[in-house]
Amino acid sequence: MRSSIGSLLLTGLLLTSLASVWAKEVNFDEVLKNGNYMLQIGESEKAAAFFAAKVKKYPSSGACHTALGRALKRLGKLDQAKEEFKQATEVEPTFPDGFYEYGVLSESDKQWTQAAQAFEKYLELKPENAQRRTIEDRIQYCKGQ
Repeated sequence: MRSSIGSLLLTGLLLTSLASVWAKEVNFDEVLKNGNYMLQIGESEKAAAFFAAKVKKYPSSGACHTALGRALKRLGKLDQAKEEFKQATEVEPTFPDGFYEYGVLSESDKQWTQAAQAFEKYLELKPENAQRRTIEDRIQYCKGQ
């Protein structure tokens, strides 16, 4: 019995490690390229369907959840978009764009504390951002509400 449990634990750890390595090897810019093009040319419905398929294939990708959230945002489905952005921050807490987008929608929902925290995490993950000063101003605004 002990041997079986040990084997199961070892197998589980090995699979988790392999999944982690596999996820890091995927070039999500390339995976999402067609959907991003659809968004650029205004085909938001098609883009959302494309990104939803990618989320299903890569459920632990912050990039995929963020891309789906952006398409949903374009379609005016803000609650669903916000949920995708939140999901992005949970499944891949090192992916900065999910935090930024979650902050934007939290700010628009007047959820000031959530927005400030999301923007702060975004800047922590992407400190060399060209819009740093603007985002710092947004953080201060949210904290003042």
